[in-house]
Amino acid sequence: MSDQMTIVCPHCAYSKVVPKSAIPDSAHQANCPRCKQSFPLTSDTLKGQDLPEPLFGIDLPDSPPPAATGAGSGPPSPPISAPQMPPLPPRRDIPRTLGFSFNGSARDYFGIWIVNTLLKIITIGIYSAWAKVRKRRFFFGSTTLHGEPFEYLADPMALFRGWLIAAGAFILYSIGTRVSPILSMVIGVIVFIAFPWLVVRSRIFNSFNSSHRNIRFCFRPDYQQAYVVFAGLPILTMLSLGLLAPYMIYRQKKFMVENSSYGSVPFSFSATAKDFYILTIKIALAFIAVFGLIGLFIGLSGGNHVFASAAGGGLKALRGLALIPAMLFPLVYLIMVVYAQTAMANLCWNATHLGDNRFRSTLRTRDMALLFVTNGLAIMCSLGLLIPWATVRLTRYRFEKLELDAAGGLDDVVAMAGSGPGVGAAGEEIGDIFNMPIDIAM
Repeated sequence: MSDQMTIVCPHCAYSKVVPKSAIPDSAHQANCPRCKQSFPLTSDTLKGQDLPEPLFGIDLPDSPPPAATGAGSGPPSPPISAPQMPPLPPRRDIPRTLGFSFNGSARDYFGIWIVNTLLKIITIGIYSAWAKVRKRRFFFGSTTLHGEPFEYLADPMALFRGWLIAAGAFILYSIGTRVSPILSMVIGVIVFIAFPWLVVRSRIFNSFNSSHRNIRFCFRPDYQQAYVVFAGLPILTMLSLGLLAPYMIYRQKKFMVENSSYGSVPFSFSATAKDFYILTIKIALAFIAVFGLIGLFIGLSGGNHVFASAAGGGLKALRGLALIPAMLFPLVYLIMVVYAQTAMANLCWNATHLGDNRFRSTLRTRDMALLFVTNGLAIMCSLGLLIPWATVRLTRYRFEKLELDAAGGLDDVVAMAGSGPGVGAAGEEIGDIFNMPIDIAM
């Protein structure tokens, strides 16, 4: 005979397995812990079951029998009172911030950089494929997201084959420019027409060979849209005298982001063309205001110079004063360029989403300008030997100011099916040799 009973609520079908000893003989009612209603203990609600384990973890406590007051008299038997089960809170993802970091050292990168530079010179560029892989593996491996490093998986031989094709094309282009102006123009048109194709092929190759947590990135080839945003819009921008430039930049950034994915999770871009026009107007007004003030200062200095010459006093002081704007012009121009780049990077990163996760960039113009100035001075004073130190400093700062607001982390990301895109590195290498900006970054 079974030692356990199953109590089933007739109102909500909630059931619970309890030992027979937990049910007093005089009990006639039970309270359902789910729907909070009482029901009689009958053959329909109290059933014997041969179950080895209870279905629910909360046991019904024993109810003490009531004091006997005589046969057929006294209050009704008390119900079996089950402990109240607190309702489970609805599952929701708690946002958390995943930080990027760059832990590479200038000393380690200097060793890679100096060897790459020397071998590329000695081999007349043949070593460039291996140099590129070594450099990217250093920077990818030194960059982490929530403590997990990135990886660059490209085979140097694949890049070398692409380099051979690119080198052959460049040799033909160089010969053509010397043989005939018409041939040079034809080759230039061909390169322009090939540019969108090169952008897509390069991004496919680099995305597939980049991974995080053993999951590769992907890029969806959309050649039709590539020719619209990288060939059609630049032509329209020139015809509009630059008025379409913000819209062109917006479409190019959107194309690069929304055709990318991390495993099975696609990226999305929430910025609008209006955001890019507002940013462009701010940058233009800042340039006009700053250089307008400099021009006004120079004009006033020139007028004072004429007056001082006529009056015969203060000539040397005013000459020195007039040199101040000329000396400040390069620095002011650098700060304005840095402001434009920093604001654009923040706009693009803050509008980029990975599924339900959102990137957040907090670069500051003051910090970036200070880095550019000090890096430039260090490179000039060291005759270029501090280039690795400057590069590491700038990279570390950029990743320190980049975060991922993750709604539920990256644990649900799965790799895309398929063995690979089957795309070579010709697009990547042709863009490098012809100095074409095919890697459209943030």
